[in-house]
Amino acid sequence: MTMAVVLDVTLQTGQGPVHRVLKLYDRRFGSCLREVRKDQAVPHTQENEAAFEAFVRRGMMPGFLRHRTERNETETLPVRAREFLDEPNRTESLAKYEAALWQDCAEHFECETKAYHRLTDLQGTLVPRIYAHVTLSATELATIIPQETAPYFEVRGILLERIDGDCLDNLTLGPLPQNLRTWHHIIQLAADAGYEINKHGVIMQDCAPRNVVVDRQSQTPRIVDLAQCIFRDEMVSEWYQWGWDEDEDWDPDVEYWEQAGSISNPGAIGAVMANRIQRKTGVKMDFRYPNWSGIIAQIRRRKEEAAAVHGTESP
Repeated sequence: MTMAVVLDVTLQTGQGPVHRVLKLYDRRFGSCLREVRKDQAVPHTQENEAAFEAFVRRGMMPGFLRHRTERNETETLPVRAREFLDEPNRTESLAKYEAALWQDCAEHFECETKAYHRLTDLQGTLVPRIYAHVTLSATELATIIPQETAPYFEVRGILLERIDGDCLDNLTLGPLPQNLRTWHHIIQLAADAGYEINKHGVIMQDCAPRNVVVDRQSQTPRIVDLAQCIFRDEMVSEWYQWGWDEDEDWDPDVEYWEQAGSISNPGAIGAVMANRIQRKTGVKMDFRYPNWSGIIAQIRRRKEEAAAVHGTESP
């Protein structure tokens, strides 16, 4: 069950074959992406593609994308692609469904690209290395239609380091090792990795054991799938636009860590795995998590001390 197409690829180089992972943000595939009800996905068909092609050719995409974006900015819940399937005109509903999926894929690509850029110094240790961004012409239309509409028929992607190992999510599916100390260490490292990513100004909105791959050789975890994140700099910019700074007690650093604590990427990994292991073995594992209130208190204290020093300086 995936949101994107993930391929194991081999590149021929002067030093021999190199294995990489190619992740493609392709609206036509991905069972989770096209899911309309639990475990039920709408397949991509020739009818869907014909409706989408006609929609694009009529110049409807810019207005549709703008309208959906504006709705997402004002409505409490995001406008899901599947909602457009309820419209009475079947052709239009299929076209808008595919258009919304295209927009989702574009946003996932942009989000994951930004995340890897902000996590440059963590690549190869806590997250995979990213080697390249790619653009594929999924159909002939991408090469023969007007340049301004060509991107709607292209597929964007990223080329990533391949991690040879197992998903943390699968740990409790088979027999657990008698000595759980090793797995406790690995899970703790994964939870710590979530916090380290937060310290780099990135909060994962989709964070779970399924997003952790454990390198088989080094027995160290890597966080994968960064396509649904929020970023500190963008959040702060929005907060200022909303006028939150007019409250004299408001602080953007405090606000960021309150957000990070409420979502709790470390807990989304550690607490979930602790519950699963306890249900299966009866063993209760305790993991170390960030002291969110302590982090916030330290920020306030540091700023108060800096303000006090500044206030005592001679003009």
